[in-house]
Amino acid sequence: MNEHFFPGDAYDVVLLPGAGVSLALENDQPARLIAGASSLPGPGTRPSVVQPDLARFAGSGDIMPWGESNDFPQRITELYNRDPIIPPTLGKVASMLIGRGIKAVLEDIDQNGEELTRPLPAGDPVTAEITAFISNIRFETYLREMAADAAWFFNGFPELLLSKDRKKIVQLHPLNAEEIRWCRMDERGNMPHVYLNANWPHCTVDDGRTVKINALDPYRWDAVDWLRESSFYNCVYPISYPTPGKRFYSLAHHYSLVESGWLDVHLAVPAFKKYLLKNQMSLKYHLKVDKNYWSTLWGNDYTAADNAKKQALKKGWVDKITKMLTNVENAGAMLMTEIEQQLDGKSTKDYVQLVPLTDAMKDGKYIEDNLEAAANIFYALNIDPTLVGFAGGEKMGARSGGSDKREAYLIALQMLAPFRQMLIEPLSFVADYNGWKARFPRLRFCWRDTLLTTLDTGAGTQDRLT
Repeated sequence: MNEHFFPGDAYDVVLLPGAGVSLALENDQPARLIAGASSLPGPGTRPSVVQPDLARFAGSGDIMPWGESNDFPQRITELYNRDPIIPPTLGKVASMLIGRGIKAVLEDIDQNGEELTRPLPAGDPVTAEITAFISNIRFETYLREMAADAAWFFNGFPELLLSKDRKKIVQLHPLNAEEIRWCRMDERGNMPHVYLNANWPHCTVDDGRTVKINALDPYRWDAVDWLRESSFYNCVYPISYPTPGKRFYSLAHHYSLVESGWLDVHLAVPAFKKYLLKNQMSLKYHLKVDKNYWSTLWGNDYTAADNAKKQALKKGWVDKITKMLTNVENAGAMLMTEIEQQLDGKSTKDYVQLVPLTDAMKDGKYIEDNLEAAANIFYALNIDPTLVGFAGGEKMGARSGGSDKREAYLIALQMLAPFRQMLIEPLSFVADYNGWKARFPRLRFCWRDTLLTTLDTGAGTQDRLT
């Protein structure tokens, strides 16, 4: 039985035409390929967990490794980027986190006990200072980059930059989360600094390129006074969404895609289809030829010929038929074959039968598996599939109309509230340090959103502060 073997990056495909069988052989787990480990377990041992290569991180020194091999964010980023859903969906999450940016207001309570907001008083120098800070393009960059880190890693490491006289924080500078590593905890349980390097894990704290930056403990009750009494001009204000069991680096909930194996499924289907579509045998017709047809067609020239001559006659006939069936110029041409009248005078015998073959790829093989994997990816990303236009199957949220999208968006904003609070936590610290809250005790930073509305409201959109 002839077999066709097509090696792939993560999956090998084997076609067995004789048996009508196609196989996708998992030669390795996708995430393990990224890991580049020297020794790998056999296929099917467990889902593609991002496994460490301990040899790459021998002797950690003062570094608290992010993952056992100190390259977890690098590996998970590379793994996620293989999937067509995860990166753009996390981008949408980051976009929803930012909304239309930040607005500073004064929070108050009306006579009915309802919460209301008022604008900052115009003409006040502190109002001008606050407005200049949050409308600066560097602050917009901070929001954009920190929102991405929050969506991808549940961690962020913004840097506070102080003025020359150290009386004001003049900028929130975003540091890439994947480039930051914590120092080891000291005997008092403190982690006083972080290390910055773009080449983790292929670097050390002593290679001359790693930058050591002081870190503020956001749980200190005297954090403002501590920073005022220090002598440095920059420090990291770490932010994170807490996840159980992860003291130093939070673990994003969507990592369950890797542990559960659903990401493997979603990566396996296109890999299999790619090789099957590229290398499948494209058969449209099956010619059934009676063995007696050749002697009827060629007479003694065939019956008296040797095997080589017979093979040549058959090949010439097949070439002629193939050209007739595939040549555009012969479209609609006639194909004539021999038939034989049977002795009963009622039936005939066809010497040649042309049987059209059904394209096996038209059955949508593995589409349901792919849709199910895609649905589970959206669940893990905590995104209603209707927000991204995912129709799915009959049981996977086929509706995705305007009302569904609007309600899903409103619900998503409520669920993202803790992450939004995480992003503006350093800004609230800036307000304390810079004296903004001393001037305006009811100062609050709100998120600006544009919401879709129904037609009966008289407007297509509505601005809202949250």
